[in-house]
Amino acid sequence: MPKATRRAPNWGADEEIEQQISSYRPTSVDAATWVSIRPFVLASVRRLPFSGWAVTVRTLRVLTKLTAWSVGEGIPLDPEQILDPDTIERFAVAGLAGSSSRSTYRADLRRIGPLLTTNAPWEPRPPRLARRQVAAPYTETELEILRADAKRYRTESRRRAARALLALGAGAGLDGRWATRVRAKDVLSEKDVVTVRVGPPSPRAVPVLAEWEEEVLQLAATAGDEYLVGGYSTSRNRAGSLVASLEVPPGHPRLSLPRMRSTWLLFHLNARTRLPELAAAAGLQGVTVLSDLLSFVQPMEEADSRIELRGKNR
Repeated sequence: MPKATRRAPNWGADEEIEQQISSYRPTSVDAATWVSIRPFVLASVRRLPFSGWAVTVRTLRVLTKLTAWSVGEGIPLDPEQILDPDTIERFAVAGLAGSSSRSTYRADLRRIGPLLTTNAPWEPRPPRLARRQVAAPYTETELEILRADAKRYRTESRRRAARALLALGAGAGLDGRWATRVRAKDVLSEKDVVTVRVGPPSPRAVPVLAEWEEEVLQLAATAGDEYLVGGYSTSRNRAGSLVASLEVPPGHPRLSLPRMRSTWLLFHLNARTRLPELAAAAGLQGVTVLSDLLSFVQPMEEADSRIELRGKNR
């Protein structure tokens, strides 16, 4: 589907429109969140046909709300994922709960979604809304690069944020819904097992992978009364703001909490962790989402797989 372009009556009007779009400041999100999502929101609006300033303002408003909510849910700033039908439906239900404008916003998003995406399943409509695929896991090499980068940031606050996001993401599978709300008191060490307690959605205690236990304990020991990532912010988009503040050296992978979570899930699949226990630790209601990671699971030798499938111990 060809990308939409703005219809400008004349150059003077076009420049005025551009100035108005660039000066837009939402009241529905905090300043730090707006800084992190502003380029995505404005770029998306600029790709749409111009249908009057009133429509443009409404589009800016609803795209800001959707993008802020999506980042808080751990969805990357990718139009194919943020403007996917499934994301929009979940946003309408969870992100706009109680809003009197929910039906209007939903209709607006369903109108602009097909205009701003190429691969999202808008046309033809699937019989059921497509399930969002999980983010690709990091390779071992990429993870080592990210760990090294986390120690090189210029300020202590950024180094701490990066270390904590890495440890809680790759070590406990926590994405933007939980990683920025872990305090020292939520980290427990009992019987040689380090666990991290998290709240809604899906309150639970997650055992930390042995490789990351020391890092999590050290972060907890130095957190004081702040969160492990540093600071006291309770913004639902705190994770996105922290990630956006991290500089990425050329050729290095970008830190992504969804990818960290996938890396943690893949570790357990390769380790043959039982699915009921893995789903509970991940805060999943089922295991369907894990099917997207099956292609990354290390294959077994045929002889070993036969033994496994036969149901006999080696």
